[in-house]
Amino acid sequence: MLKRLLPPLALAGACWVVFFINHALFSDHLIHYGIRPRYLSGLPGILWSPFLHGSYRHLVANTVLLLILGGILSFRNPGEFVGVTIGGIVLSGGLLWVLGRNAYHIGASALIFCFFGYLASLAVFERKSGNLFLSVICIVGYGGILRGMVPTSAAVSWEGHLFGFLSGIALAWFISNVKKADNVRVREGHYDR
Repeated sequence: MLKRLLPPLALAGACWVVFFINHALFSDHLIHYGIRPRYLSGLPGILWSPFLHGSYRHLVANTVLLLILGGILSFRNPGEFVGVTIGGIVLSGGLLWVLGRNAYHIGASALIFCFFGYLASLAVFERKSGNLFLSVICIVGYGGILRGMVPTSAAVSWEGHLFGFLSGIALAWFISNVKKADNVRVREGHYDR
């Protein structure tokens, strides 16, 4: 069981390591490696931004949800966690780079919203009672985070939240269709040996 939780623990641990390195060695200047929309220098931020946090409070808040939602996803299937994490970082970060407002966007929030969107919409694309139960639990337990997609503060990347959420839904659709296609191939005997 603990082995299934290692991927989200490693992800959260990486955020903490980067935070302390940034704070202790670089006087928080690594923040400039976040996503800066429509600047070529901001493109690497697509990969770096989930690991960069502006404050201890920001990091703690994201760590809790990374561990809970990421843990649920990883407990389902660690490989699925890895795929959704990579896909979520690239897709939400890419959308943010193209469509976000001009600012440095940092933090794991877009990835958290991706996890939430993925888990909450799974029942729509994979019609199984377990997925319905999981989706309802996520929506009831964590649906309040959807307020984060409303522009309320210049310091909050509501666009990152929105693009993360939409990325999670898109990934749930894509992964469920890949699984369905694989199941059809197996049933029809079209599989590699």
